[in-house]
Amino acid sequence: MELPSFLHDLTGEGDKPSLEYANEIFSMLEVTKVRKKQVLLHIGDVADNIYIVKSGILKGSIMDENGKMHTVRFVADGSVMTAMYSFIDQKPSDLQIECIETGEVLCFRHQDFEYMSKLYSGLSPAFHKLMLKRYHNMLDEKSRMISHDATTRYIKFIERYARVL
Repeated sequence: MELPSFLHDLTGEGDKPSLEYANEIFSMLEVTKVRKKQVLLHIGDVADNIYIVKSGILKGSIMDENGKMHTVRFVADGSVMTAMYSFIDQKPSDLQIECIETGEVLCFRHQDFEYMSKLYSGLSPAFHKLMLKRYHNMLDEKSRMISHDATTRYIKFIERYARVL
């Protein structure tokens, strides 16, 4: 598996890790098999991993004030999921991550992130910039969800994940 595109945003010169170093770290990430209905992160737990999907599908859900779960995101091969604020700040997550299609994920652990941040002072600011970019992408995605009917959203989902389905 190639280095995911989001990791390219975290590399550079000077105070960021080199692309070669990122590739080396990426190649050492632990591969974990995940099974259907396995919860990788429960609401209220601290996110200790960023999950990079090698195969399978993960679902992210939030809970409303009545205790009802709502799906907010699906990710498949090559995509990434975590509760980013929980991961960065090591605070309880408001996101639940569940495997809905058996596969494998690469786990980038928080302790490795902390270690790399000490080596490269530019990594944390780059990570925050990446979080902001992902936040804006998520807002765009949510606005499309509101403006498109269920059939259109389903067709887009099938197109996006055709290689997995």
